[in-house]
Amino acid sequence: MSMRIEASREFGVWLSQIQKKEGPARTWALALLGYLRGLPESPTEETATLKRVRQARRHEVWRLAHRFDPDVAIRILCWFPDRDTAVVALVGGDKVRIGDVWYDSATPRAEAAVDQWQREHTEEQP
Repeated sequence: MSMRIEASREFGVWLSQIQKKEGPARTWALALLGYLRGLPESPTEETATLKRVRQARRHEVWRLAHRFDPDVAIRILCWFPDRDTAVVALVGGDKVRIGDVWYDSATPRAEAAVDQWQREHTEEQP
Protein backbone atom coordinates (compact mmCIF):
# COMPACT_ATOMS: atom_id res chain seq x y z
CA MET A 1 0.00 0.00 0.00
CA SER A 2 1.30 3.43 -0.82
CA MET A 3 0.70 6.82 0.72
CA ARG A 4 -2.28 8.68 -0.74
CA ILE A 5 -1.22 12.20 -1.66
CA GLU A 6 -3.45 15.24 -1.72
CA ALA A 7 -2.13 18.66 -2.65
CA SER A 8 -3.05 22.23 -1.97
CA ARG A 9 -3.81 24.52 -4.89
CA GLU A 10 -0.63 26.48 -4.18
CA PHE A 11 1.44 23.34 -4.51
CA GLY A 12 -0.33 22.30 -7.68
CA VAL A 13 0.59 25.61 -9.31
CA TRP A 14 4.19 25.33 -8.13
CA LEU A 15 4.53 21.73 -9.32
CA SER A 16 3.06 22.58 -12.75
CA GLN A 17 5.70 25.28 -13.17
CA ILE A 18 8.49 22.93 -12.09
CA GLN A 19 7.34 20.15 -14.43
CA LYS A 20 7.50 22.43 -17.47
CA LYS A 21 11.27 22.79 -17.07
CA GLU A 22 14.05 20.27 -17.41
CA GLY A 23 16.72 20.27 -14.76
CA PRO A 24 17.54 19.42 -11.17
CA ALA A 25 14.51 21.18 -9.60
CA ARG A 26 12.13 18.98 -11.55
CA THR A 27 14.19 15.84 -10.92
CA TRP A 28 14.36 16.45 -7.16
CA ALA A 29 10.70 17.47 -6.81
CA LEU A 30 9.52 14.30 -8.53
CA ALA A 31 11.97 12.16 -6.54
CA LEU A 32 10.73 13.61 -3.25
CA LEU A 33 7.09 13.00 -4.21
CA GLY A 34 8.04 9.43 -5.16
CA TYR A 35 9.65 8.98 -1.75
CA LEU A 36 6.51 10.29 -0.07
CA ARG A 37 4.25 8.04 -2.14
CA GLY A 38 6.37 5.05 -1.17
CA LEU A 39 5.95 5.52 2.59
CA PRO A 40 4.00 2.61 4.12
CA GLU A 41 2.38 4.94 6.66
CA SER A 42 2.76 8.39 8.21
CA PRO A 43 6.16 8.94 9.80
CA THR A 44 6.89 8.48 13.47
CA GLU A 45 10.64 9.06 13.23
CA GLU A 46 12.82 11.43 11.25
CA THR A 47 14.99 10.26 8.38
CA ALA A 48 17.58 12.07 6.28
CA THR A 49 14.84 12.84 3.74
CA LEU A 50 11.90 13.49 6.07
CA LYS A 51 12.14 15.69 9.17
CA ARG A 52 9.75 17.63 11.37
CA VAL A 53 9.63 21.37 10.79
CA ARG A 54 10.67 22.86 14.12
CA GLN A 55 9.14 26.25 13.32
CA ALA A 56 5.63 24.74 13.08
CA ARG A 57 3.57 25.51 16.18
CA ARG A 58 -0.04 24.47 15.51
CA HIS A 59 0.38 21.38 13.32
CA GLU A 60 2.95 18.64 12.95
CA VAL A 61 4.43 19.69 9.62
CA TRP A 62 7.16 17.63 7.99
CA ARG A 63 9.63 18.60 5.30
CA LEU A 64 10.99 16.50 2.51
CA ALA A 65 14.51 17.37 1.40
CA HIS A 66 17.08 15.86 -0.95
CA ARG A 67 20.81 15.49 -0.52
CA PHE A 68 23.03 18.49 -1.17
CA ASP A 69 22.93 19.87 -4.69
CA PRO A 70 24.82 23.14 -5.30
CA ASP A 71 22.27 24.25 -7.93
CA VAL A 72 18.97 23.70 -6.14
CA ALA A 73 17.44 23.02 -2.72
CA ILE A 74 13.88 21.76 -3.17
CA ARG A 75 11.81 21.48 -0.01
CA ILE A 76 8.28 20.14 0.19
CA LEU A 77 6.26 20.66 3.35
CA CYS A 78 3.49 18.23 4.19
CA TRP A 79 1.13 17.13 6.93
CA PHE A 80 -0.35 13.73 7.69
CA PRO A 81 -4.03 13.81 8.73
CA ASP A 82 -4.06 10.02 9.16
CA ARG A 83 -1.69 7.10 8.76
CA ASP A 84 -2.08 6.66 5.00
CA THR A 85 -2.69 10.19 3.70
CA ALA A 86 -0.26 13.01 3.11
CA VAL A 87 -1.50 16.50 2.38
CA VAL A 88 1.49 17.52 0.46
CA ALA A 89 3.31 20.18 -0.39
CA LEU A 90 1.40 22.59 1.37
CA VAL A 91 4.41 24.51 0.20
CA GLY A 92 7.05 23.50 -2.28
CA GLY A 93 10.07 25.63 -2.76
CA ASP A 94 13.64 26.10 -3.82
CA LYS A 95 15.44 27.57 -0.83
CA VAL A 96 18.94 27.51 -2.34
CA ARG A 97 19.10 31.30 -2.72
CA ILE A 98 17.66 32.30 0.67
CA GLY A 99 18.65 29.46 3.00
CA ASP A 100 16.86 28.47 6.19
CA VAL A 101 15.09 31.83 6.45
CA TRP A 102 12.75 30.25 3.83
CA TYR A 103 11.09 28.31 6.66
CA ASP A 104 10.11 31.57 8.41
CA SER A 105 7.61 32.32 5.64
CA ALA A 106 6.92 28.78 4.41
CA THR A 107 5.88 27.36 7.78
CA PRO A 108 3.01 29.81 8.46
CA ARG A 109 1.79 29.28 4.88
CA ALA A 110 1.92 25.52 5.40
CA GLU A 111 -0.04 25.75 8.65
CA ALA A 112 -2.64 27.98 6.95
CA ALA A 113 -2.94 25.38 4.19
CA VAL A 114 -3.54 22.67 6.83
CA ASP A 115 -6.29 24.82 8.35
CA GLN A 116 -7.87 25.27 4.91
CA TRP A 117 -7.68 21.55 4.15
CA GLN A 118 -9.31 20.76 7.49
CA ARG A 119 -12.14 23.24 6.84
CA GLU A 120 -12.78 21.81 3.38
CA HIS A 121 -12.81 18.23 4.61
CA THR A 122 -14.95 18.97 7.65
CA GLU A 123 -17.53 20.62 5.39
CA GLU A 124 -17.64 17.46 3.24
CA GLN A 125 -18.73 15.30 6.18
CA PRO A 126 -22.51 14.69 6.43
